[in-house]
Amino acid sequence: MLLCEFRPLGVPGGSRLGIVEGELVYTTNEYKSMSEFLFSGRGPDSLRKQGNGLSVGSVSLSAPIPRPGKIVAAIVNTQAMLGGNDLSLDRPRLDMKAPSTVIGPGEPIQVPTSGIRPEVELAAVVGRRISRASPAEALTCIMGFTILNDVTAPNDSKDDAYEAYRRDRASGEIRKSLMRGPLFRSKNHDTFCPMGPWIATADELRDKYNLKMTTKLDGDLLQSGSTSEYIFSPEQIASYVSSFLALEPGDIISCGSVGWTPEALEDRDPTEFTLKRTSGVLELHIDRIGNLVNPLGGSAGTK
Repeated sequence: MLLCEFRPLGVPGGSRLGIVEGELVYTTNEYKSMSEFLFSGRGPDSLRKQGNGLSVGSVSLSAPIPRPGKIVAAIVNTQAMLGGNDLSLDRPRLDMKAPSTVIGPGEPIQVPTSGIRPEVELAAVVGRRISRASPAEALTCIMGFTILNDVTAPNDSKDDAYEAYRRDRASGEIRKSLMRGPLFRSKNHDTFCPMGPWIATADELRDKYNLKMTTKLDGDLLQSGSTSEYIFSPEQIASYVSSFLALEPGDIISCGSVGWTPEALEDRDPTEFTLKRTSGVLELHIDRIGNLVNPLGGSAGTK
């Protein structure tokens, strides 16, 4: 089942919870929003279609969860993002995106003058509270999956680097060191979390471990990979997060991005990649979910 939040074009009123079948969107019984449905504690099998359905082209799709409680994002969760097959991780590495950065399909991404790096990611939607859960337990609490664009302004982290006195791991000497800048600013400009176009329920994605993922800018391929490249699965990440931070209905676990095509990356390492222009249309694709399309809104006028 594919679930969305939508508004019929030209019809007053707020967003509605919908079921997508083919080219039609149906309103549902009882629930007005995705968040209301998730906090009800009931599963997708409780939803029923109403009416004759509206064509997808006659509605405006919102982000499936316009304001998640929290967005936890795994970073460097593929070998391509680590930069080499000789490297490994013993546990997920995490960052967070602010809920207010979320935008839906078709909404413009504001690009700072320093540039952006789009990142296609499989995002798990939490349907039930998870606390200190095993991966198997966490899996049963994932309601479905959507596409998340973990837009990043990588030059922010370079600008935010700082010097501090720290102990050298090799020598044990405390000395002045250049520290990498935090990721927070680079990940949290307004509009830096496009999400959608809808949620594919967990039963719809039984093959979630082998889904093709791509990013294109005006048709040019920038990223190409698969969820099979993930070092840690969605349920492993959710389990790890739940060991110290409870996850609640409507929270998002974004599972990390894949590498860049050689033509796009050129001689840069993955952390240095930025788009060469501030206009165009980004199209992110994940098999069995669909396409998340957002225009670049031009320069936001900030560094």
